[in-house]
Amino acid sequence: MSTLSREFIRGNRELWNGPGRRALLLKVILCAGLLSGLSLSSKLWLADRSFPTIPAVRGLPNLPQTLCLAVAWLFVACVLAVALMPRPGPVTYAIPVLGAVLVLFDITRLQPWFYQYMLLFVALGGFKWQDPGTGRSIAACAFILIATYFWSGLQKANGTFAETIFPWLLHPLALERLQPFWFVAPILEAAVGILLIMPRTRAWGLAGAVAMHLFLLLALGPFGQNFNPVVWPWNLCMPAMAFVLFFRNPKPILRIAWGPPVGKTIVVLVGVMPTLSFVGRWDAYLSASIYSGKTREAFLMLTEEGARRMPPYVQPHIHRGKNRIGLDIVRWSLSELGVPPYPEVRVYQALARKLQEAGVPAQDM
Repeated sequence: MSTLSREFIRGNRELWNGPGRRALLLKVILCAGLLSGLSLSSKLWLADRSFPTIPAVRGLPNLPQTLCLAVAWLFVACVLAVALMPRPGPVTYAIPVLGAVLVLFDITRLQPWFYQYMLLFVALGGFKWQDPGTGRSIAACAFILIATYFWSGLQKANGTFAETIFPWLLHPLALERLQPFWFVAPILEAAVGILLIMPRTRAWGLAGAVAMHLFLLLALGPFGQNFNPVVWPWNLCMPAMAFVLFFRNPKPILRIAWGPPVGKTIVVLVGVMPTLSFVGRWDAYLSASIYSGKTREAFLMLTEEGARRMPPYVQPHIHRGKNRIGLDIVRWSLSELGVPPYPEVRVYQALARKLQEAGVPAQDM
């Protein structure tokens, strides 16, 4: 056995037998979940594809394919390195930095699971692997999960979720008769976050989290709607991370997480800023609005000339009805990238400008 292998085994054994066990398990689950998501949305991380890249900042040039591949492969290498290193330390910060670069050149990559994973890596980057006694990084990670459950539940308290999304989730399980009780879903999901933040009720919160993710896996998975496979590993990682962070953890999460500047930033981003989404001042995907019925979908209406002028790679996604011709942007993104588009009006408008640059007259769409 090589010296490197012995050091790897010894380092992991020390962490497993010490107070760094939670961070070690969280690191492995987090890296596995991120790599699974990347593999299920491989075209999303390329620049040369049919669904155009939409920069997060208007006017930013497209990232050349060669440079995009270099950043993407470096990103994957950093995830693998953090997964394998017993004590990655500040190296962990390379993952959210490279992730931010990839998002800067294409905001479609800022999916809810990717946003959450990047914040978790930011929090984990401050973990003191040599002296893990304070648990501030663990508390910050725990608060990210608490806020995700809480806001995701509140976002579902709307009529579209009641009339469309909830029945759609129930249909493959033959549970449509439960549709009148739709309000239970947002209450239970928000309650999971509340139960997890209080030490005495964390066991109930963990039970609720497992039940909820099991339902989502059945509803969205291959035996249900068989929809959006990229979120399947996320629904496996979330309860696993919840157990690592909350099981037999009696510490007060919010007070500890609020200590360092990074913790304060995370608490504000995931705990406070989502309130602005209810008045249209914060993006839905940054507010845990997931299968809520509140995210904006877009349909691009076309004239006959507009449909004819569409690039060949778009033609399969054009649908002709009795009285209209339209491009379903959501289905185009899902079929090409494996993820839905970033659901904001400015992004759909930027996509229309990209199609105009490809030769489709603005007056025909």
